[in-house]
Amino acid sequence: MKKQVLRIALLLCATAVAALPLTAESVSVKTSGVKGLASAKDKNILSNSMSNRGMNQMAAPESKGGTKSRGAFGTCNIHVDNHTGYYVTFYFNGSAAGSMGPWGDLYPNVTEGMGQLYARAVFDNGTVLTFGPRDYQCNGQDFIWTLTP
Repeated sequence: MKKQVLRIALLLCATAVAALPLTAESVSVKTSGVKGLASAKDKNILSNSMSNRGMNQMAAPESKGGTKSRGAFGTCNIHVDNHTGYYVTFYFNGSAAGSMGPWGDLYPNVTEGMGQLYARAVFDNGTVLTFGPRDYQCNGQDFIWTLTP
């Protein structure tokens, strides 16, 4: 009886250990858009400009030749998956970080730590469709954020 219990316990432990890499691959979240007015002040947008400021540039991630992170995780890949028929602008920490066309994709790479994801589709009738804001913690996992109407 003790051998059978021990075998079952070992089998359960082996199954749990084998499942760990599968859960560490990526996290996927779906967010539906919320309608609003384009003329309204949007507290989630700090800068709508995609212009660079002075000669300041973001440090390169390790995958692009930058220095290795001292932290446990380094950088994270985010896949913004546009499941709408609209042009959408993506914001990271309140600043415009890219745009995608209808049914398009965007793959920003962010550094370790906390950030805020936000997206917005603007229409010519003065309305908007907003997605988020969504807090995001870069912890070494890839993240898929699917936008739906």
